[in-house]
Amino acid sequence: MRHDPLLRADRPERVVLFHDFSEALGGASYLVQVLIGQLRACGIPVTFFAGDDGANFQRDDVEFIPLHGKPLLERSAFGALTLGLCNPRGFLAVRDWIRRNDTPGTVYHLHGWSKILTPSLFAALRPVRERLILHGHDYFNTCPNGAFFHYGAERECGLEPLSRACLRSSCDKASYAQKLWRSGREGLRRGLGGGVAPAERMLLIHPGQAGPFAIGQWPPEKLFAVRNPVSPPCTQRVQAENNRGVVFIGRISVEKGADLAARAAALAGLPVTFVGDGSEVARIRALNPHATFLGRQDRGGVARALAQARLAVMPSRWAEPFGLVALEAIGSGVPVIASDRALVAGEIAQAGFGLSVETSDIAAFAAAMAELHADDARVAAMSRAGRASYHTLCNSEETWADEIVGHYRAVVAPRAPLRMARRREGT
Repeated sequence: MRHDPLLRADRPERVVLFHDFSEALGGASYLVQVLIGQLRACGIPVTFFAGDDGANFQRDDVEFIPLHGKPLLERSAFGALTLGLCNPRGFLAVRDWIRRNDTPGTVYHLHGWSKILTPSLFAALRPVRERLILHGHDYFNTCPNGAFFHYGAERECGLEPLSRACLRSSCDKASYAQKLWRSGREGLRRGLGGGVAPAERMLLIHPGQAGPFAIGQWPPEKLFAVRNPVSPPCTQRVQAENNRGVVFIGRISVEKGADLAARAAALAGLPVTFVGDGSEVARIRALNPHATFLGRQDRGGVARALAQARLAVMPSRWAEPFGLVALEAIGSGVPVIASDRALVAGEIAQAGFGLSVETSDIAAFAAAMAELHADDARVAAMSRAGRASYHTLCNSEETWADEIVGHYRAVVAPRAPLRMARRREGT
């Protein structure tokens, strides 16, 4: 981030971040850690509320407040039904912090709340909603299942969230009962926060998210696209044309399409490696007994897996809002075959970084995989193009944080005269 040595009237005095997890377990939680680092690098004070116990959070330059919650999937059915809707301890902690510490120059930035945190957080944040920014890592701030996707029918959903048609639709990946519970959570979020859009701004991770959020009744003037940052795990271009095999990186789950990758690789007769873990590991092993499973890897482990791959795949069943793993692979020099439902898929194909394929059609997916894998010249061209120009589809960590701080400044700017008056008065 570019450091501004001048005291600007619209510079945030403090940023208060909220997220389910305090460590980098995946896309959103990793980006929260990146943002913390960038904010501190330019001297902006940070308070971080995390839903978990914070056992692995190690920064000492941040006011860190763990709320000691458990993921909803680890709770009993009764615990998820009750504390998953409203967690009094979390509400009181945030409400009391705001009462003691809030200033006109404090910005509140909520990243993710669907795994541990609860709608009660929006009640605590309601008094500062004019300085609250939400981040659209998913669609949980409007759609009950967070995806605008009908998991049973494996198709996108265009129903207005919480409409009669929506409430009748059994779209949840677990059950209709869970759909109703999630609908209750979304209704409670709206009620406690003061409406469907209880924040000054929603930051989208891809411009294509504007359509679904509009269906969810978010005003267009509150929607702003800030593409995610990408830092390729491999520091040198992977010479993919000299490698063999396919790599899948991410959560091994139904919505990520791990089974589609396993089946297509088997049909194409190609070796496939899975990096990650999840609920579908046993099923994927059964579908493709020859597949290699590396489990969850740190950044070095991901780099080693990419360095040995010829192709990477992102066969998500739902409309992946960004596709961090795809762009990390492309930036490392590994061409990607992406589901045509992913918002970035068309851009990947147009830029010559890989292919956009209907990955739910196993025969078509396998054919595309086999054809590209067999073409040394095409793989080499895509590898070089991706390594050289991946940044056209994303931000760097520095430019991403700069854009976000620009939004912080925008929401505190109306209160700048009051802050300057207070400084002059010495209060």
